[in-house]
Amino acid sequence: MILQSIEKRRNKIILSFDESEKLEIYYDVYLTFSLLKGGEITSQKIDEIKLTNAEFEVKNSAFRFLSNRNHSAFELETKLKKKGFDPEIIQKVIIDLKDKMYLNDFTFAENFVRNRVERRKEGIIKITSELYKKGIAREIIAEVTEAINENPKNYENAFELGKSKYEIIIKRGETDKNKIKSKLFNFMRGRGFTSDIIVEVIKELIDE
Repeated sequence: MILQSIEKRRNKIILSFDESEKLEIYYDVYLTFSLLKGGEITSQKIDEIKLTNAEFEVKNSAFRFLSNRNHSAFELETKLKKKGFDPEIIQKVIIDLKDKMYLNDFTFAENFVRNRVERRKEGIIKITSELYKKGIAREIIAEVTEAINENPKNYENAFELGKSKYEIIIKRGETDKNKIKSKLFNFMRGRGFTSDIIVEVIKELIDE
């Protein structure tokens, strides 16, 4: 086919061929190919341009997601699939992003744990569950959560949350010690703390 015209529209290029065919590609993709008006382009070359353009579009979308916040590889792949992109191209882009360290599940998991412990005051059970949902590998989860229960901040969080809940329960007029303990246990379990920490907090709040 003969390339009859090259028209720029914002960040895209419209390529028009002699057989009334048109191809719209990103300007950045256009710059990677030596395309000249009046030149002949084979069908194989057009397929290559289309593939490069598709990969560029997926990568652009991936960077938009990553600019908002860090993602695990599984999270990013899921979002890209929801946008209807080709799964094979998504996989190729994911691998490229990993190679260039834009995606790193270990770093993501470390930051996730730090945020959930220090800001959201969540326990290891909930954090572990959330990491699984985000597609983080079992061995990475084990490594990044290993020190949570030994972190003094973990118990401080549990006690602070337990104390706040205890005060609310008391203000509502509950006086039955067993019912108070049960409500506290269920509440703190819901925040992801382990049974041994919950028992210790309840003992400090009520029994002592």
